[in-house]
Formats: sequence, C-alpha cells, structure tokens
Amino acid sequence: MEQKLIVFKLRENIDMGVSNNGYEMKTYALSELTEDANIIVSESWGQPNPADANEYVHIVYDMKDIHLTDEKMDFTFKGTRYTLNRQWQLLGTLGFGVPNAYVHISNRFIFYFGTASEDGENLEGILQELYNKMAANAEEGKYWKNIPLARQALQLMKDCNPKNENVPCLSFCETVIEDQLLDPLDTPRLLLSMMEYQHVMYGSDYKWNQPAYNLRWVTSSHATEKDIENFIGEKRHLKYDPIQLSQPWEDNIYEVEEELNEQFKHEARYMGFCHRYWSAKRAALAKRGIEWRSPQMMNPTTRFD
Repeated sequence: MEQKLIVFKLRENIDMGVSNNGYEMKTYALSELTEDANIIVSESWGQPNPADANEYVHIVYDMKDIHLTDEKMDFTFKGTRYTLNRQWQLLGTLGFGVPNAYVHISNRFIFYFGTASEDGENLEGILQELYNKMAANAEEGKYWKNIPLARQALQLMKDCNPKNENVPCLSFCETVIEDQLLDPLDTPRLLLSMMEYQHVMYGSDYKWNQPAYNLRWVTSSHATEKDIENFIGEKRHLKYDPIQLSQPWEDNIYEVEEELNEQFKHEARYMGFCHRYWSAKRAALAKRGIEWRSPQMMNPTTRFD
C-alpha cells in the first residue's frame, strides 16, 4: 500500500460551556507534496462574531515551502518550519494559536507518514514482543537498545488507522510511556512521537497534553537555556549537557552506544570505569560533529566511581 502524508486534526468545541471533542483525518499523495504546492490542511469555522450574528470566522491553515526526500520532509506550517522523518517521527502543533477572540474552537494537528490501513491483524502479538524486549533492556539500564524497537513499533502503528478500535496501539503507547522505557534526555523526539500517537488515539485536549507540550517546548527553537536546565533538573539530580536534547544527538546516539557496547563487551565494569567509558563516548560523538560534556565535566565537584 502506498505511503501517504497523513494530517490528523484534533478539535475541541466549546458550546454553552460543554466540551465536545472530535477529529478529522486527511491524506495526501506524495506526488502532491511539491515545493510550489500550497496544500490546505484545515478549514475551521468559529462561532458567530457577537457584533454580527450572521458573520462566521473562517480560518484556513496551509503547508508551504515543501521539500520532500526519501528520508524526510521539510515544510512551513502556521509560521513555523518543521522537519518530519518519513520513517518514524510524528509531529504535533501543540499551540492552537487561534487569533480571533470570538472563535471558541481549538485545533491541534498531527503530521505523519503512513498508509491509514484498517488492518490490525497480528499487530498485537508483534507489539507485545517489542514491549517485552524493551522492558528487558530497561531492566538492564540499556535504554539505548529500545530506540530501534520503538521506531519499529511506531512505523507499524502508523500504518493503521488511529481510530480503528481493533488495533492495540493505545495500550502499547500507554505502557511504554508509563513504564518509562525511553530516556527523555537521549530520545525526546522519539518519546514525544509515542506521546503524540497516544494523544491521537485518545483525541485528548490541550491540558491533558501538558507532558507532551513540555517535551515539545524544550526541543523547539523557542526554548531558552534556562528552560532546558529546568527540564533536565526535573529528570535528573545531576547536571547533564543540554546537547543531549538536540536533534543531532538523537540521530546518532544509538549508533554511538552500539559502537561502545562492542568496544567494551569483554571489559569488566571496574571502579572508575565510567571515566573510561565517557572518554570513549566523547570521542565517538566528536567524530560525528557533536561536542559533548560528560557528567564529570558538568558536575566537577561530584565524585564518580
């Protein structure tokens, strides 16, 4: 089945103080995603302007400046430039940004590549096997091994219609997130993709999305150094290099950890081994153009054994 761009819109209508949630899903053939295309992904009607009971506010959002390759897609949406990985990543716009004060409707958009198939056959067993492997890796503290497993799961889930109740995607997302099987400091975008897909399944509102909103903020270009420091401080009692939240880090960390695992597979974890490991990790990252400061460098007054 041909892969398409899927745009999933969650909406929350407020009518007489009552919240009514809904969703819309549109698919776009890859042939439509050209650089000069002007693709409208949503049309929203607000409530009447009190100044004129017959006048409704019509809002149009579109995608512009599209650049598509075999690996990724870059595009501009609501004034922000996004990069969407065609293999696994989902992107959500967590800020509604409806400009008219009289429009009582909130829209949130999710972009991802998939097929929107209704076929969920055999998916439950596959996801259970992936979860078991991820839980075993987390038990050993080897969270990096869960990166390809989570990406594989997301790719499988994206090929199913998210509103198909016959697929077990929601329970998989919930348990992976709740059991903390992905490290938010190494793979924040992968974890966010898992959260986003969970939110697609729920059709949840803005407040319910707060953890995802925080993660989206610290991985955005709008986050300040203080924002990132505070985020890391909530996750760890020590200081960590903020570069661990960057896209280059996330793109390379699995390959680096796999390389180090092979390098030290026959070496005992003796006292002080962490310094040797961090030195090798720093060198492996430097080869990939990433300057990383180890926990010892970030916490010079702390003694590590």
